[in-house]
Amino acid sequence: MSSRDDRTTLYLRGMPAGVVREAKARAARRGCTLAVVVADALARSLEENGAGGVPDRELESSMEWYDANRTRLLRRYENEFVAIAGRRVVDHDRDFARLADRVFRRFGVRPVFMPRVRREVETVRVRSPRVVRA
Repeated sequence: MSSRDDRTTLYLRGMPAGVVREAKARAARRGCTLAVVVADALARSLEENGAGGVPDRELESSMEWYDANRTRLLRRYENEFVAIAGRRVVDHDRDFARLADRVFRRFGVRPVFMPRVRREVETVRVRSPRVVRA
């Protein structure tokens, strides 16, 4: 069990309602909190994907397919987000949230590569969280 000091808060938006209901039900059946069920599921998922959270094979394959077909995709989907599953585009949209909603309703919760198709490779910099102590 972890000590109180090595815990943090995780906020998740847009979770499928059925997944949340099942997680709550599982927590109730186990007699534990929702946080325990979610933490266990995340830990198992990361272990299954290998050390360091390496993407699963299907996701990795979709990423490779995107790289190999980027020039062709630019002609049709420039500045749009594309959902790639099974080494093909299964949906696209200019709005990521709408695309993700449709894709996860259609395919369920599973890894799907959804990049924005751009001429230049987009680099995203994410700052490390800072802890402010009062």
